[in-house]
Amino acid sequence: MILNDNELLVVGASGHSAQFFFDRLIKENFQKKIKCLLRSNSQIDHLKRYDLDFEFINVDFDDINSLKTALEGAKVILNIAGIRVSKNIVLAGTELGVNWFICVHTTGRYSKFKSASAEYIEIEDSLLKEFSNLTILRPTMIYGSSRDGNMYKLVQYIHKNRFFPVFGNGKNLMQPIHVKDLGNAYYDVLQNQNTTFGKQYNLSGKHELKYISLLKETALALEKKVSFVHLPIWFCLIVVYFINLILRSRSPVSTEQVLRMKEDKVFSWEKASTDFGFSPMSFKDGIQIEVDEFFRYYK
Repeated sequence: MILNDNELLVVGASGHSAQFFFDRLIKENFQKKIKCLLRSNSQIDHLKRYDLDFEFINVDFDDINSLKTALEGAKVILNIAGIRVSKNIVLAGTELGVNWFICVHTTGRYSKFKSASAEYIEIEDSLLKEFSNLTILRPTMIYGSSRDGNMYKLVQYIHKNRFFPVFGNGKNLMQPIHVKDLGNAYYDVLQNQNTTFGKQYNLSGKHELKYISLLKETALALEKKVSFVHLPIWFCLIVVYFINLILRSRSPVSTEQVLRMKEDKVFSWEKASTDFGFSPMSFKDGIQIEVDEFFRYYK
C-alpha cells in the first residue's frame, strides 16, 4: 500500500476535490504527514476541521527553484492544482528523484475546438513523451457541492427563476462527475500503484445524459417547475457577440461556450473500474446531494 509507506505530498490542497480526498483519508485512518503545496493566497480555513497531520508550504509554481525546495524528500506527488502547473511540478520533482506523479488534468483536451484543447494537448503530450512515471486523471465537468463553479450556479438560478434559456436543442450529451467520486479516485489510484502506475484514465459520471435531461433532473431535485426556453444557436451567438463587445473581459459567457453546447462530452470509465474499482454515482443521486446542501445554507 503506497500510502502506508510514503509521506504524502499534495499540490493544490485547498482545491474543491482535495477536501473529499481528505475525507477519505480520515475514513481510512491515515496517520502520516501530508505536505500541502499552496499559493500564498490560498484559503485553507476549511482544512482546519481535519484531524490530519498537515504541513502547509507556500510556493511559487512558476519558480522551479522554489518548487525544488518545497518538494525536497517527496517520492509520490498528487497534483490537484491543474494541468498548467504539471510541467514545472514534474520537472522539479524529477530532478529531486520523485518516483511517481499523479496529475489531475481534464477531458477538455478532447474538445474539437482548438482554443479549448490546444494548450492541454501540448502540455500533456510533451510530458507523456518524456516521462513514464506519470499517472494522468482526466475528470469531466466536476460538480457536487457549493464550491463547484458549474452546477451550483445553475442550482441557484433554477431555484430563483421560472424560466431557463437553453442554447440549442439541449440534446448534446454530458457525463459530469461528482466531486466525492473524484476524491475517492485519488485514494484508490494511490493504493493500487501496481495497476495504475504510468496509466491514463478518463473519469466521468455513471451515465451519459442529454443537457436538457440534466436541467430537468436539477429542477426535479429542487422540486421546482421550470419552463425551458430553447434558443437557436445562431441567435445566441449574435447576442453573446454583442455582450462580449460591451462587457469585454467581464462577459459571463463566450461565443466558444455557446458553440460547445453542440459538442458531446461523454467518456468511458471502464478502464478505471477495472484497474482501481472506480464506480461513480448517477447524476440523479449526485445532484440531490448538491441540492440538499444548497437548502441547508439557503437563506
